[in-house]
Amino acid sequence: MICLLCQQFSPLPLRITDILFLKPQTTTLCQECQQGFQKISFTSCQTCNAPSQSSPCSDCLEWKVKGYEVNHKSLYQYNAAMKAYFSQYKFQGDYLLRHVFAQELAQVIKKDYPDFTPVPVPISKERYEERHFNQVTAILEAGNINYCMLFKRMDTSRQSSKTKNERLLSKDAYRLSTLSELPAKILIIDDIYTTGSTIIALKKLLMHVGNSDIKSLSIAR
Repeated sequence: MICLLCQQFSPLPLRITDILFLKPQTTTLCQECQQGFQKISFTSCQTCNAPSQSSPCSDCLEWKVKGYEVNHKSLYQYNAAMKAYFSQYKFQGDYLLRHVFAQELAQVIKKDYPDFTPVPVPISKERYEERHFNQVTAILEAGNINYCMLFKRMDTSRQSSKTKNERLLSKDAYRLSTLSELPAKILIIDDIYTTGSTIIALKKLLMHVGNSDIKSLSIAR
């Protein structure tokens, strides 16, 4: 196997069951690259998975004061390895990296959100023209995860270029693309959860049209 991140060859141990049942290869990274990613700690905030000794954390408390409950789960911490991954995937356009977390994301959705409809966070037309793909929908498609596009991105400035306060104060960046036949249970999916401003902005739109069973999930926090 050639690791999708470091491009080095890494031999894969084969089990007899893999050979007998022609089980497809799902490993995409070498052991060294895989070990660079850190799972969310049990001591993190229980409502958004932020590294925090208190739960809810200060960000979630701030949203609660404003009238919004956070119900978010992340798979991994946003550490140096994860930052390098997203830099290579999103900003350098390494499309093959969509496979890295696709199967794990599919398993989590199937196990923890069986009745929810995955709804990816959109990117602007400008970002799409730069990147030629939406980093979230690409991962969902790589994992054969059915999803529904409910939102349009209006703001063209990058979230990664904004300060924390700018993210929190960002308004009217999104619009609902449809008002008909909205799913009853919605799982908003993003690549990185930072302050929660993106998720809350989308949740606000859904709550405005009567949806209340809304959760969110991201690769990193």
